Amino acid sequence: MKAVFPELISLGCRLFLAWLFLYASYDKVWHPADFALSVGRYEVLPVVLVNAGSVLLAWLEFFVGLMLLLGLWTRVAALWSVGLLAMFTGLMIYAWAIGAGYDCGCFPGQSDGHQAGLSAAARDVGFMLPALWLLWRPGRWLAVSVADDHERP
Repeated sequence: MKAVFPELISLGCRLFLAWLFLYASYDKVWHPADFALSVGRYEVLPVVLVNAGSVLLAWLEFFVGLMLLLGLWTRVAALWSVGLLAMFTGLMIYAWAIGAGYDCGCFPGQSDGHQAGLSAAARDVGFMLPALWLLWRPGRWLAVSVADDHERP
């Protein structure tokens, strides 16, 4: 019975992050030009790389979400989640530091005033917590692959 609680937490973390990344990627995958404009506003990529970078980022979010939903290489997906969320956190802090007042472009329909800044950075740090849990305990319930897991006492 002791092992049930951590498995429930792992399953909840995995499904939450899967929803988060799949939801975030939906508009980006289907409307790449709009997302490229959003990425371009940050001015961290050379102009020539904005289109390719935004398409790559959108599909990366989608596949990370899909891997988490299926429980396929959960630790790998969790590591990618932490990396993406750390990058997003850095971009939100950067946007705040330069005084940029544009929408963060994080989720569909966010042109209603959700600006890049410290609150978005804090939100992304909060999203890292379930990903960090999955790095520690990826769980086995409803998972396609447990090859990256090892037995825990």
